[in-house]
Amino acid sequence: MQRIVKLLTFLGLFCVGIGTLQAQTSQNGAVQDQEFIIQKDRVIRLPKKLRSLEKAPSLPQPKALGPLSFPVAPFFLTIPAAEITSEPAEKEWEVPNLETYPGLVRVGYGNFLSPLIEGRYQSTQSEDWQYATRVFHQSFGKGPVTWMEEESKESHTELAGQGSYFFSTSELYSSLSLRRDAYRYYGEDLGFVVPPNVDFGGPVFDPNTQIQGNFKLGIRDSEKVGLIGYEGALLLNGFKDSFAAREQELGFEGKGIYRPSKDLSGTVALTYFTTDTQDRGYDLNRNYLSLRPEGNYQWGDFNFTAGFVLVSENDSLEASKPGIRLFPLIKSTYQIGENLSVNAAITGDVQRNTYRSFVQENPFLGPSEKLLNTVTKLSFSAGVEGLVSDKLVYRAGIDLRRQANLHFFVNSYADTSRFELVYDQEATVFQFNSSVELSLTEKYTLATQVDFFHYNLSNQQVAWHRPTWTLQMNQRYSPFKKLSLQANLQVMGGLQARGFGVIETKPVQAEVVKLPAIVDLQFNLDYAVSSRLSVFVSGSNLLNRSNTRWMNYPVRGIQGVGGLSFKF
Repeated sequence: MQRIVKLLTFLGLFCVGIGTLQAQTSQNGAVQDQEFIIQKDRVIRLPKKLRSLEKAPSLPQPKALGPLSFPVAPFFLTIPAAEITSEPAEKEWEVPNLETYPGLVRVGYGNFLSPLIEGRYQSTQSEDWQYATRVFHQSFGKGPVTWMEEESKESHTELAGQGSYFFSTSELYSSLSLRRDAYRYYGEDLGFVVPPNVDFGGPVFDPNTQIQGNFKLGIRDSEKVGLIGYEGALLLNGFKDSFAAREQELGFEGKGIYRPSKDLSGTVALTYFTTDTQDRGYDLNRNYLSLRPEGNYQWGDFNFTAGFVLVSENDSLEASKPGIRLFPLIKSTYQIGENLSVNAAITGDVQRNTYRSFVQENPFLGPSEKLLNTVTKLSFSAGVEGLVSDKLVYRAGIDLRRQANLHFFVNSYADTSRFELVYDQEATVFQFNSSVELSLTEKYTLATQVDFFHYNLSNQQVAWHRPTWTLQMNQRYSPFKKLSLQANLQVMGGLQARGFGVIETKPVQAEVVKLPAIVDLQFNLDYAVSSRLSVFVSGSNLLNRSNTRWMNYPVRGIQGVGGLSFKF
């Protein structure tokens, strides 16, 4: 109220002053008295500020609480313990149906009068015992040569079985196999001229039946992770044919492993064989003994193996004393990255050769003059292995080896349908190999391998019947669960055979016959009609090529077999 009165008083005085000033200024040149009033008691007040803009006052710090104690009084209840009576629950357990069948029978028939019968049976229920048996037979009533189909037939029959009994930490195992292979020596060269002063009986297409038997009995540890591991087996092998070849073998193979830590291990391998071989011109007893101690050390990404190979053997036709050979054994692997590793090795060894091993390589082998083991004096190898992705794996490597008694097969001058063994005293072999494995999906897989060979020989003209390059390609495709398709391609080139002519040089050389490249395209189809019954179709040499692995022995053309398989 006082502020309003003072304000009205001030305005009134101001208006009176203005009017007086106008009255005075209306008189020009006159000087009049002036009065100014200054009021000092005016109070200027500001509005109160908001509390939200004030700083928060500091709160007093609480004091720590002292220790607290709570008295606990014991309290007992006189209640007896509950009595629980266990009773077995009665429930019928149904064994899940995994659709596993212990037996399989395959029956088929193809061109060239070729029946096929195969049977397999194996145990699926026993935990301590495991066994498996196999019966196989396939024959070809007609051969590849049209004018003598009956003279070029062959057949193969095999009966095999194996069994194992498992103890708590070891396994007792055994195997037995009997095999019969029947061939005819149909590889006659009709243009062959009998050399002078050579006893030649004329073309005779003799049948040859080869019978082989193998028995093995051994024991090995089943844990594979303990401090000590072991394996040992006794072997008994036999072979005979329709002529004079006979061979019996008795051998032992053993191996001991010591693992003091996960990064360090050592092994000692022992092999001994005594072989009695008889042929048309000799009765020979041969012995072979090898000792292979080695140690392995794993240090980070580096793996190193060092040892030696000690071999004692007598393999010459003459009654010579056993020779002792010592070879180094050094291997190393380094993991460069997660997807790349390199390896290198320097080794040497003696490859044990028998008449049976030669026949398994070339079934048309005739009488032999001598049997020699192949001695690899020194071998250097190096390679890489990489993983492009989880679907593509590749490998590549080289191998340079110096070998003595490297064997080859050549046609006999006395009988062109039979082969004989020749050896090179000092051979240098260079090999390059590479492989690729591709798994695009679970339905499609592809595996390819390529090898190149180069031979530098001392007393043989060329590497008779040995390829200079090979190619293998295997494809598997399963568009759906019941259908499986497989296509294989095998190619072999650079084969050269010893002809029956001579080249007039000094010294005189034998004629070299270049054989065409072998191309074998194979196809297999398997379709499951049900869980037990399925049909199959297989074919080989689908390009209908006259492939000749051994000179004068062309193989059959397009070969097809179809049939049924049943599980029980």
